[in-house]
Amino acid sequence: MFTEWWFSLEAIPREVIGGLIGGAIAAILLGTVRYIRGWYDAGQFRGADFHIAATMYTRIDDPDLSDADRARAVRAKKSYVQELLWLGEEAPLSDLLTNPYVLRQVSNAMGRARNEGLLLGAIHERVELFLMKKIIGYHNRIPKSDLTDAYKRHVGAGAGERVHGIAPPTHEHYRGSQHRRVLRAMFIADSQLQPGQLPAKEDIYFKTGGQGNRYDTIAAITAAYHENPERFARCQAYF
Repeated sequence: MFTEWWFSLEAIPREVIGGLIGGAIAAILLGTVRYIRGWYDAGQFRGADFHIAATMYTRIDDPDLSDADRARAVRAKKSYVQELLWLGEEAPLSDLLTNPYVLRQVSNAMGRARNEGLLLGAIHERVELFLMKKIIGYHNRIPKSDLTDAYKRHVGAGAGERVHGIAPPTHEHYRGSQHRRVLRAMFIADSQLQPGQLPAKEDIYFKTGGQGNRYDTIAAITAAYHENPERFARCQAYF
C-alpha cells in the first residue's frame, strides 16, 4: 500500500508539489507575522475601535455607589468617585465607517489629535457629517441595561425616559497615557453641561492614575460647548 502511495505521489508534477509546499510555508509565515503584530499592537495599546463613552461623578453618599469605591474615596478624603461607562458594545472603527475615504480621514485626524482630541472642526465638513450620522445611528442601538438605568438616574431622564445631550467624537491622546487608538463618542448629558455640575478635580477619587485625563476631557468639552454651543449642533444625541 505504501509503495502504491509513493508511486502515485511521484506521478504528481514537481511544480504542483513545489506550489503546495510553498503555499503551506507562506501560510505559516503569514500567520506568524499576524500573531507577532497582534502581540505588539496589544502591548502598544493600539487598535481602531469605537464606542460611546459616558462619565458619572457620583457622590460618596449615593446608594448606587459600590461599598468598595465609597471606602476608597473616604480614605482618600474625596467627595466624589469618577465612573466610566460604555453605553453599548465596542465596535471596530471599520465597521462603523464603511466608507474608505471617511475611515482614512477620521483615522488621520485621530493621529493628529492631542490631549482631549476633540475632532469637531478637525476633519472636512462632509466627513464630519457622515461621521455624526453614524454616531447618532449608533445611539439608537444603545441597549437598555442596569448600567444605562443607573446613568439615567444619575443625570435625570426626561419624557419617555430619554436622556438628551451631546456626543462629540474624540480621541484622547494625553502625553504619557496608554490609550489605544479608540474613537469615543463622548456623551455628556444636558444636565451635566449645566454650569457648576462638574465637581472640582481635587474632590474626585479616580480609580486609576490615568483616569484623571477623562476629567480633563470632559472639562475641555464642556468649556468649548459654553463658548460656542452652535459648534456642537450636529452632536445632539439621545437614548
